[in-house]
Amino acid sequence: MIVGVVSKPKLKNLNEIQKKLSKFFKAKNCSLIYDKNFPVKSVGKDKVYSQKSLVRKADLILVFGGDGTLLHLSEDAALNNKPVIGFNLGNLGFLSEAPLNQFDKVLTAFYKEKLVSDKRKLLKAKIKSSSDKIKEKLFLNDLVITKGALSKIINLNLYIDNKFVSQIRADGIILSSPTGSTAYSLSAGGPIVTPNLPLIIITPICPHTLSNRPLVVSDSVSVKIQVDSDKPTYATFDGSNSMKISKDFEISVNQSDVIFNLLRMPNNEYFSVLKDKLMWSSSYESKN
Repeated sequence: MIVGVVSKPKLKNLNEIQKKLSKFFKAKNCSLIYDKNFPVKSVGKDKVYSQKSLVRKADLILVFGGDGTLLHLSEDAALNNKPVIGFNLGNLGFLSEAPLNQFDKVLTAFYKEKLVSDKRKLLKAKIKSSSDKIKEKLFLNDLVITKGALSKIINLNLYIDNKFVSQIRADGIILSSPTGSTAYSLSAGGPIVTPNLPLIIITPICPHTLSNRPLVVSDSVSVKIQVDSDKPTYATFDGSNSMKISKDFEISVNQSDVIFNLLRMPNNEYFSVLKDKLMWSSSYESKN
């Protein structure tokens, strides 16, 4: 088995991670390969790969960082149908499975085939420019269409299955998957939904009209946003991949058949994670 190791850029404790990896896998019948964030001198030039090459070559991928690191990897991992285990070295971590101090426990469970598969479906965006050129992009969390640095609102026309719904005058709009409901959409007032629900969340960002509220629709429909503004406008996928768009650009979002396979401990339930990360009250439990 080949284990691919991916790290958040410029992690300060890479040495600690490498020691844990070397110690655990020393007696295992597998080889380790690393992404470019690991120093070549410490792991060997022949073991360092680009992310795309690493994902294609590895049988299992270990990710060290926060949710952003996992999101950056999600499209490649999902397209290649490779399982991923995330170790949280970030601040929040809804997708990452465990902190670094539980590394041995989680990997031992993997070798005992006790981890469970938490499958998350990606959404697909089609970006159509004024020249009718179409570009496709997959994303796990969200697509954010937002204004540039100028403090001017932008006009965005919303269509559901090609039927006009509303013109949204706002700082922008978020099209989120259920997985992304706890990300930017939540900060903008969107709902929390469980990740297995087949839906798309449409959340305006600071709408000029207060009646423009978050909207939840089935992921079997097509959600289209048409840019109707001369102001600088950007589309950003999963918080990192960004592109400038202009007036008359159209972005359609639909469900995809591409699935991101996260491996988790069997007792790591979704609502337990929510309760821990969002610091929900446990006063009822303490009384009973």
